[in-house]
Amino acid sequence: MAVVKSNTGEKTVLLNEQEEILEKARFCKLSGIVDELHYQFSNPKLYQDCSFEQRISSCLESQINANRNALFNTNFKKSRMSKKYYLSNYTESNERGPNSKDIQFLRELNFIDSAINIVINGATGTGKTVLAMATGMEAIKHGHPVIFYRMSDLIMIMETKEPAAFVRFRDYLKKFHILILDDYGLERLSEYAVIRFYDILDCLYGNGSIIITTQLRHTSLKTAIPEKCTIREALMDRLQRPSDRVITLNGKSWRGSTGEFKGDK
Repeated sequence: MAVVKSNTGEKTVLLNEQEEILEKARFCKLSGIVDELHYQFSNPKLYQDCSFEQRISSCLESQINANRNALFNTNFKKSRMSKKYYLSNYTESNERGPNSKDIQFLRELNFIDSAINIVINGATGTGKTVLAMATGMEAIKHGHPVIFYRMSDLIMIMETKEPAAFVRFRDYLKKFHILILDDYGLERLSEYAVIRFYDILDCLYGNGSIIITTQLRHTSLKTAIPEKCTIREALMDRLQRPSDRVITLNGKSWRGSTGEFKGDK
């Protein structure tokens, strides 16, 4: 037997049968059920009028929440995003952007199933990366796997990985519903990187969405691809489509003198 304190501070003795049930739930890695059962066993007076079905339902609801939290934490770790930003912190800004329609569009997440790409453009420090990451967090909250790459890092991967390792990397990206490419256009792609970039985009085509942050205009995304590349148009057909959603952020930089972003925008 074990002595535990209830939420009222009263001491309650757990029966051997109750301890065994908790141990079995732990063995099955049902952390949510363990927590709920422990609470129920520790506070019997609160549950004396509850039916068996009600108590079981509370246990299952607790496990569902635990599973959601675990999935969220796992997806966030895999996302490669350094910080957590949330769309709930955004308010409409017609002057700076995003406006209310943009925010609602991002929150609904319908663009994922429709495989619509999103281009967030604007000057340095206007909040492009943070808005992209906040959208990624919204997707993660709803169970969608997301991955974030600075375009310079992706270019390095595309240029240095051995063929077999690159194929594994390309196939790994298929697991994600959103690929965030940050600071597209700051670095011009080599012909070799273009070929591999097309390979990635072709594999992802129609299976999710790409969110691009860039200082380029939507109509100028092509300028990051060398003109002499024979697959330039084919690559742009995968990257830039009429269905893309373009969100433009205006105004002065949000960054402070330290280079850190001010506020949640």
